[in-house]
Amino acid sequence: MYKNNNLSVDNQWIKDTIAAMTLDEKIGLVHGNALFKNKGVDRLGIEPLIMSDGPMSVRFDFKDDEWFPIDRDMCYVSWLPSGAALAATWNTELANKSGQVLGSEALARGKHVILAPGINIHRTPLCGRNFEYMSEDPYLTGKIATSVIKGVQSNDVAVCVKHFALNNQEKYRMTIDAKIEDRALYEIYLPAFKEALTEGNAYSLMCSYNKINGTYASENHRLLTEILRDEWNYDGVVISDWGAVHSTVPSALAGCDLEMSVTYNFDDYFFAKPLKEAVLNGEVPESVIDEKVARILLLQKRIKLYEGTRKRGEYSTTKHHQLLLEAAGESIVLLKNDRNILPLDTKKCPKIAVIGDVAKRPLACGGGSSEATPLFEITPLMGINMVTGSHCIVKYAPGYYVDNEEHVTGDVDWQATSLDACDDEDSVTDTDAVTADGTLNSPAKGNSKGIINSKAKKEALLNEAINLAKECDVVIYVGGLNRAYDTEGFDRTSYDLPYNQYEVIDALLKVKPDMVISILSGSAINLSPFNDKASAILWNSMAGMQGGLALAQTIFGDINPSGKLPVSFPVQLSDCSAHSTGSYPCDDPNVADDQKTCTYSEGIYVGYRHYITNNVKPLYSFGYGLSYTSFEYSDLNINELNNNEYEVSFKVKNTGDVSGKEVCQLYVTANERTVDSPAIELKGFTKVNLNPGEQKECIITVNKDAFSYYSESSHGFICEPGSYTISIGSSSDKLILRKDINISVND
Repeated sequence: MYKNNNLSVDNQWIKDTIAAMTLDEKIGLVHGNALFKNKGVDRLGIEPLIMSDGPMSVRFDFKDDEWFPIDRDMCYVSWLPSGAALAATWNTELANKSGQVLGSEALARGKHVILAPGINIHRTPLCGRNFEYMSEDPYLTGKIATSVIKGVQSNDVAVCVKHFALNNQEKYRMTIDAKIEDRALYEIYLPAFKEALTEGNAYSLMCSYNKINGTYASENHRLLTEILRDEWNYDGVVISDWGAVHSTVPSALAGCDLEMSVTYNFDDYFFAKPLKEAVLNGEVPESVIDEKVARILLLQKRIKLYEGTRKRGEYSTTKHHQLLLEAAGESIVLLKNDRNILPLDTKKCPKIAVIGDVAKRPLACGGGSSEATPLFEITPLMGINMVTGSHCIVKYAPGYYVDNEEHVTGDVDWQATSLDACDDEDSVTDTDAVTADGTLNSPAKGNSKGIINSKAKKEALLNEAINLAKECDVVIYVGGLNRAYDTEGFDRTSYDLPYNQYEVIDALLKVKPDMVISILSGSAINLSPFNDKASAILWNSMAGMQGGLALAQTIFGDINPSGKLPVSFPVQLSDCSAHSTGSYPCDDPNVADDQKTCTYSEGIYVGYRHYITNNVKPLYSFGYGLSYTSFEYSDLNINELNNNEYEVSFKVKNTGDVSGKEVCQLYVTANERTVDSPAIELKGFTKVNLNPGEQKECIITVNKDAFSYYSESSHGFICEPGSYTISIGSSSDKLILRKDINISVND
């Protein structure tokens, strides 16, 4: 019988149920019996656990034993803002509401577990899956993720937080060995997971594909037992990523509970017949299987699967769409607005040119497991037409040639071969993608005619865009990345914009110096080539089905932008610590792909911790974002509540002419630590809504965790006595209020 005494609901029912089960029935519960289900126990009334992707929507259904979509007409759902977009709102309330939408829609679609959210840290801007993830900072990631989790699970649907842990790149993701020291692991890459599980009470967790210090995550005893179970006291289900299990006995003993994969030979999974044999020959105690089954049954009880009180759920409702418009609006970041060019006035621009392929391209249909079939998707071009109405004539030109079209729209069968494709050197970004100047790396498999045709098409589209810009009053450029780049399975090979976008932007700025530039990308991207020339720049990650409308409402002033960057935008890729240390992308040709390692030699100096500490100035800093109004900070006070817990209060005033929201950020500096530490670390934030002239007092409470670091010698967090500076400001590089405190109690 299982020995986990931390199970919190109806223990006796779980014990009695397990006692009544045969070994075969237990084995059926701990491995996939369909592509997104395990096997239930009919005679005991135990249902299969029904799972679904993903973080941005409830994915369409597949046949049980074939990667073939079914019932597509029943799968038109809401498409949510990406993880990076939600993090850019810096709004935990909106994140919670977005989670409620996802949970409600998963429930209505008959799902028990939604495979979301993704919370891995943005270590390199090139990671193809960064759009799913949230931030370079563990504190911001943890707060947004926990809010999403509580929203989802309030609808009697379990989340599956992913990918545990160190899935910070897609290149070689199936086999890469992430080499990391404990301090970086505990301070940067684990905190968001710990908060998601302990504060968010996430019911399940997905272990990643990669190795960690030499051992695959699925069989990593230190990760799944010593840290997860023993240190964090976690009693939820550990589900493998699809195809992440590489062994039977090591994975079973390490703490993986449920093996899922992409193949159809379900009885041959490591946790199927081989696991039964391992139990029968004494390699795996049956009590270990009992513990796995107990956790699965506990999850089912937590989502009220057998109580008849589960909520109803709904999907693709007007209420959901309106909430997602609000979330999309707060995710847009205004990076530059010289001479207050924005917002545009429709009365002053009767003829508008919208240029850029992204303006017209739907994005929901690709990206890997995050693909969606939304009821609708408002592109930026659609949104601009909707907002301007009869006031303006809107004309469109793509501006640049997308010459890897076949990779942009997604392939529903990609997952069937994903265990092989992700390490394939002939990936989209290695051979079929375009370089920064817009040429294919290997067009038409070496056919020079492909280069000639591509060049001619680029020139024709560029000339069309220039001529359109000349005849219009205002130009709005909407570019960035598409689903050939923001996608699961591959990393980008360049920090630059793809295709010949720099050439297009430069030519258009010569015609219309006041051109509005909107760039979409899942993470940081190179804006340096045009930043100094441009007057108005906006950035957003994929903002969901209402993203195009939200962007248009921002450009024309119906929404006052309040997003802040969840990641730093370095001037050049070599400024990023993962690249400046040479530890990414681990392309040593003398090492086989399944033996490649990635050493996290930058340690804790990820993102702004690196830039600010080492005086490497990014183009745009973490936490940065402008508004159509202005804010003033004053009256910082710090009151000690009890043992190293402080109430930090300050005032914020809207000194402009329009209502707006400001994200107030709190950073901590350790002035006298005995170990090397970052110059600042985010330890609190709040978002406040202010009318013109209005002032409010904001309060952020911090405890000893804000002043602690992980000691490898003590194997735990330490709060040292000494001087600490608490800083308040509008971004990591604009800290306006500062005050020192002295901590005298050693933790």
